[in-house]
Amino acid sequence: MRGICIAVSVALVAAPASARERGAASEQPERQWYADLETRMIADITAGRPIVANIIAPLCETSILACGNAKLGDGDSLKTNLYWATTAGFGEWFGRRRGGWRKLLTLTGDDTGDKDRLATLVYQRTINTPKAWQQRGAPKTYDLFVVVNGWRGKAIDRALAAYAREVSGLDSRELELPDHRRLTTGGSAHIVAYSGHNRLMDVDAFTWPAPSKHVIGAIAVACLTADYMEAPVPAPTRVPLLLTRDFLFANAAPVEATILAVATGQGFAAIRRDAAAAYALVQETSAKRVFGAFTNPADRRWRVAPAQ
Repeated sequence: MRGICIAVSVALVAAPASARERGAASEQPERQWYADLETRMIADITAGRPIVANIIAPLCETSILACGNAKLGDGDSLKTNLYWATTAGFGEWFGRRRGGWRKLLTLTGDDTGDKDRLATLVYQRTINTPKAWQQRGAPKTYDLFVVVNGWRGKAIDRALAAYAREVSGLDSRELELPDHRRLTTGGSAHIVAYSGHNRLMDVDAFTWPAPSKHVIGAIAVACLTADYMEAPVPAPTRVPLLLTRDFLFANAAPVEATILAVATGQGFAAIRRDAAAAYALVQETSAKRVFGAFTNPADRRWRVAPAQ
């Protein structure tokens, strides 16, 4: 399904960087932050622990924005909501045929532990460890888990606050899987993502918590997230993996592509490329057309962060 926020406008492809720009990019502190995230991941999988990506997805809510129709905009409905129940919605995408994921857990209602967290889904897949990671002691394969949290549409402020805290390393929580393994997620995840309506467009001010000592990758797929997050979010332990520079349809495809790019040892440039390609496939358009809507430190438009 196309749309909402409503659809990506004509996003210009970033022009090739000049030699001077490439030199400046190599000095970006974000490159070291990303390396530190990889170091954390390698240490964990070497110790036999999985990599965990935690996704916060508030449902589309008609009282807040145009969602298409009443069913798509029913922020209480896991069965019809635009951001959850459509093909690229977070309740469907990871469970698609031949998607490569195995669903391990579905929690709804009171089982989620929060009245506004309507659903928590857990998926797992086995990743072939990058050769460079194996050379640093990691095993040949490891487990990657994705935890998808569907939040009530009218609770979007709580969902945004949860994202801000968890991407800052706060509010760690455990989930018990059917085989009795315990999975640590929330602020202990390696990657924390937000996707849905960009609530920062509606509020006058928002305070981001101080980042913790744990290095976490940050993803925000919503309309114009770079306008609101590019300055306050990036930090040595809050690594900006993917933000956006346009109006677009918040969906699971570019979020998954980013997670997989990181999990397979790719860099910032590959994250942008893969996210754009995944989004283009869902939108039935070309990756070239939408490439400029996705940004991170590989983008020549990226704000160079101050050394910290």
